[in-house]
Amino acid sequence: STSSTVVRSMQRRRRTKQRHLSPILAFCIGSLAGFYVFGLLLGRKVIVSGNASLGGAGRKLWVGPNAMPFDKNSAARNAKHLIVVAGHSTIVSGHLQDAGEDESDWFLLDYQKGQGLPQAIKAHISAGINEAKRDPESLLVFSGGETRTMTVGSEGPSYVYAADAMNMWPQGSNVRARVATEEYALDSFQNLLFSICRFKEVTGRFPRKISVVSFTFKRRRFETLHAPAIRWPANQFSYLGVNPPPSTGFNLEKSSQGELQNAAKPFEVDPYGCGGVLRKKRLERNPFYRTPPYPLSCPEMQDILSWCGPDLIPTTMVPW
Repeated sequence: STSSTVVRSMQRRRRTKQRHLSPILAFCIGSLAGFYVFGLLLGRKVIVSGNASLGGAGRKLWVGPNAMPFDKNSAARNAKHLIVVAGHSTIVSGHLQDAGEDESDWFLLDYQKGQGLPQAIKAHISAGINEAKRDPESLLVFSGGETRTMTVGSEGPSYVYAADAMNMWPQGSNVRARVATEEYALDSFQNLLFSICRFKEVTGRFPRKISVVSFTFKRRRFETLHAPAIRWPANQFSYLGVNPPPSTGFNLEKSSQGELQNAAKPFEVDPYGCGGVLRKKRLERNPFYRTPPYPLSCPEMQDILSWCGPDLIPTTMVPW
C-alpha cells in the first residue's frame, strides 16, 4: 500500500542519515577524549614544572624544590638554639610569589599600609633563615596567632607559606626541615614565651640560646622588658633588628615613637600584659576565641604562663 511504502522510505532515509552521522559523532567523541587526555598530560607537566621552578603561567605550588620533610634526620629534635621570627600579618592571597612586595597579599591594618610591611616581612623571614643556616643546631619558629577577624589563618604559618611560594629556602641546607610554627601568640611577649614552649614540644627540652628577629625599634622591648620578665639569662639572648628601606615608605622615627607610647610604656608597668591596654589588645587580636594549649604541653611552664605580676616572677618558678 501507499502508506507502507512511505514508512519504508522514511526508515531508509533515517538509516542513511545515521550512517552519515556515525563517523561525525565518532570523530567528535574521539577529539574530546584526545583533548581530555592531552589536558591531563599538560596539567601533569605544569605541576612538575611548577614544582621545579614555582614559575610559569600554570599551577602554583606551595612547596618549592628546596623544601624537605620536617625533622628529617631528627634535625629539628636535635636543636639547641631557638630562633623566633615574630609575625605581623596573615596572608589573604593565593598568589604569594610577590608577597615580599605586594600589600594585597597580606591583611594589613590601616596603620600598617604604605609602611613597607611586605618588604619587612620578607626581610624578617630571610634573616631568620640565614640565622638558622649558620647554626645547624637551631629550630626556626615563626610565631603569631589568628589575629585578624576578616580572615581565617595564623601569622606563623602565613610566613612559611610565603617563604615556600617565594622559594626562599637555601639550596644544600636542611633549614626547611628545622622550621616550626607557633599559632597562638597575640603580642611580642607571647611570641617569645610561647615559642619557648613550641621548642620544648619539638625537642623535649628548653633551648640553650634564643634569638629573636623583628624590627630594630623593638629591640629594647625584647631585651630589657620581655626577656627579663620571663627571667631568661641575658647572655643567652640575642636580637636581630631588621627594617625595610625608607624607599618603601617605612619611617623609623615614626615607628619608634609609636613603639614607645603603645608598647614599651605599657609593658614597663605591666610586664606580662595581663591588664589595661595590653589585655584589651589581646582580646581584640583573638577574634576566634582561641585558647593556647601550652599549660598542658609544657606543664613545667605553668607558673610563668599564668603569672601576672606586677612584680617579676621569682627565678625559682621558671624551669630554665
